Amino acid sequence: MARTALSGFSGRRAPLSVGVLALLLLLLLVISLSVVAAPAAHAAGSAPIPGSPLDAYDKQVPYDMGVHNLARVAAIIAYVLMVVTVVLGVVLRLRFMQRAVNRATFYGAHMTLALSAMIFGGIHGLTFLYQPVWEIGAKELIVPFSGGVQRIPVGFGILGTEVAIAVACAVWLQRRLGYHRWLRVHQFAYVAFVLIWLHVFLVHPEPRHVNLVSIGIAAGAGTVLLAFLLRAFPSRSRLRRRAFPGGTEAVE
Repeated sequence: MARTALSGFSGRRAPLSVGVLALLLLLLLVISLSVVAAPAAHAAGSAPIPGSPLDAYDKQVPYDMGVHNLARVAAIIAYVLMVVTVVLGVVLRLRFMQRAVNRATFYGAHMTLALSAMIFGGIHGLTFLYQPVWEIGAKELIVPFSGGVQRIPVGFGILGTEVAIAVACAVWLQRRLGYHRWLRVHQFAYVAFVLIWLHVFLVHPEPRHVNLVSIGIAAGAGTVLLAFLLRAFPSRSRLRRRAFPGGTEAVE
């Protein structure tokens, strides 16, 4: 009887196992890209960073430092809000937190933070329309990997933002999709985070060196990874409750 229940439970967990495998593959991709990017950055030597003020000076195109600072601040705020949104979403699912706080309050905070993260991310993206050195227009800002300076890193950021927007918009389809299907769509928020992290990591060498910014970015990524693992690998008590919803006896 116990085996039957546990086998049925493991079957329901199969999609999540696929999600774990997908995340591990994405992490391997990150490591591979970092290994490739580091020698390239070192080989560049004194060459200006593409899209930087020095690059604009070399190309004899105007560069607005006010827009640059706005883009940087908006990006930092969006990243912090994104990390807090993911962590709060995981906390929202923890049983002991559901007893300690009002679920509606946590849900409202989760949605507000997610919307705020996307707004600041959108502001960050729109600023590049006003920096000619990036060669980004409306099409490049909407279609990932369609052109402009640093096409691949920028494409990761655009694609990650669009995945996050799709995940957020899926809230209005929850009743039509059913809760469990909607939850599978909602878990693509982790994919959106990985894509945006790739954008942050590759578009500028600052996160690839030891400094305050890189430490903050790494801490945010580590926090999200820990939150994901908490959701992907539930505690033994949760496994028992799901396998034996009608009883509390231990499984032999």
